[in-house]
Amino acid sequence: MLELHTFERIFKEHHTHCLAFATHYIGDPYEAEEVVQLVFSQLWEKRASIAIQGSERSYLFSAIRNTAISQWRKQNVRSERENSFGQMQETEVHLSLQARELENKLEAALEKLPERCREVFVLSRKQQLKYAEIASVMNISVKTVENQMGKALKILHQELKEYLNLFL
Repeated sequence: MLELHTFERIFKEHHTHCLAFATHYIGDPYEAEEVVQLVFSQLWEKRASIAIQGSERSYLFSAIRNTAISQWRKQNVRSERENSFGQMQETEVHLSLQARELENKLEAALEKLPERCREVFVLSRKQQLKYAEIASVMNISVKTVENQMGKALKILHQELKEYLNLFL
């Protein structure tokens, strides 16, 4: 068991050396100070179960090295998660913008269709009616519906060809 006076002695004797070692090992004096403080606070918290065998300085330097590596790993995992999340958000925004742009282009392309083609297309694709139902509603033959849909799809394909790679 590490008693208060022993802890104070270890702190006074080794803190400066530990800070110098941590700064050299980590490179950033502020992070080094945090690691050294963490090592000494863990030493105090675990004082009941710690029995330092050998050199106190070697023990502290090992603890600093291990704590620094642990902190570095945690920071890398956090950075990777943040980067991944940021990329997901960018992708979602990009896809949302593309979808909105495509929607606008589709509406503009639909306006370019001849009236009957547009009506057949809207009834088929937006209201999801079958060709026979469209023929009945518009009072035209099923063959005319098929021809008008073919014509509409050909025109839309031509108007929206730059966007087809989004779906393939």
